[in-house]
Amino acid sequence: MFRILLIAALALLSAFAVSEALARSKAAQWLVKQQIADACETGGGSIDPSGVIERDLNGDGRADLIISHEAISCGRGRSGFCGMQVCSVLFYIRRGDLLVKVHEMLGANVEVRSGRIPAIFLSAHGGGGGTVRWNGRSFE
Repeated sequence: MFRILLIAALALLSAFAVSEALARSKAAQWLVKQQIADACETGGGSIDPSGVIERDLNGDGRADLIISHEAISCGRGRSGFCGMQVCSVLFYIRRGDLLVKVHEMLGANVEVRSGRIPAIFLSAHGGGGGTVRWNGRSFE
C-alpha cells in the first residue's frame, strides 16, 4: 500500500513539474534549457520552478523573465555560476517575440514584489539584500 501511495505521489509531483514548464513561453523554455546546459558542464540538470519568474518587469504588459541559477541542480552539485552564498541572476526583457538579456547580477532568494513596475529583491553576500527596478532603460 505504501509503495502505491509513493508512486502516486511521485507521479503527481512530476506532473506538477511538467505543467510548470509547459506554462512557460517557448522563449522562456529555450532560455531555461540553455542556462541549465551552461550551468551543468557535465550534462544533465534541472531547475526548481522558483528559479524561473515570468512576469511583467518593465510595465509594458508583457511577461519578461528572470532566471536564478540558485535553483539549478547539476546532478549532485550546484550551477557552475554559483559561489558560496550567491549565484548569477539573469534578467530578460521581452522585445517582440524574443526575450533579450539586459542585466545580470549576483544574488539569491529572488522575490518580485507587486506594482506596475515591481521592485525585485535579492539577497547579497553576507546576508544583506537590496532591490533593483526597471528605470526605462535598464535595471538599477
